[in-house]
Amino acid sequence: MYMKRVVIVLFISLLITSGHLFAQDENFLGICLGAALPQGKYAEKNYDDPSSGYANTGFLFTFDASIFPDDYLGIGATVSYGSNNPDKKQFKQDLIGDVLERYPGFADFEDEIYFDYGTWRYLNFHAGPAITIPAGMFNFDIRGMAGLSLVWTPELNVNVELEDGRSFSRRVDNKAIPTLGFTVGGGIRYALRNGYVLRFITEYTNSKPTIEVREDVIDDVLEEKQLTTNKVEMPLKNIHIGIGIAYNFEI
Repeated sequence: MYMKRVVIVLFISLLITSGHLFAQDENFLGICLGAALPQGKYAEKNYDDPSSGYANTGFLFTFDASIFPDDYLGIGATVSYGSNNPDKKQFKQDLIGDVLERYPGFADFEDEIYFDYGTWRYLNFHAGPAITIPAGMFNFDIRGMAGLSLVWTPELNVNVELEDGRSFSRRVDNKAIPTLGFTVGGGIRYALRNGYVLRFITEYTNSKPTIEVREDVIDDVLEEKQLTTNKVEMPLKNIHIGIGIAYNFEI
């Protein structure tokens, strides 16, 4: 419900700011490279909380555009890609500890547990109202955007197979999960030559995909296989810090 309200408010604001069109040289296209700093539960390393992401600081790439029909008000859009490597060593240690606590019969085979864990990745397509404040060679930009986020969870594969027929496996598929998300923040543009500008950004992005975790367990060969599927909501939050180049243009 909260995300739907954000999208509605940003859409109405976008319509208001696009009420009239005049040529402005504050319009820009740009790219930035930088860092994605995980926040909140996304960065936590607490296996008792299924929403902990174990995420470390990662990579950021953005392609941005803003058009300003008015001297100060306009419409902004971004396509941003980010990735965060999880703390695989800590996650493996915590996960195996949990498995051995629940199924102590696998303890003698701890060194033979197969473990493979991937990377958090996301792609945002967000748009919304933008504000720019020109000050000599500088432009100070503020944006609030919302839209589609695609999230790829780390592919997880944990497998234990014993000769007596007992087995344990846990899987999370690496597939694109569509969800709503938003990006808010600002930037500074410094004019260079021939319309080119140096650009700095600091923004906060948020989405909440639902992850499916599957477990197959045969703890006793005389009993049936235990199949469980859990759905976990992961609050994927990052602060984007980037530097790049942009081009100011008129329309």
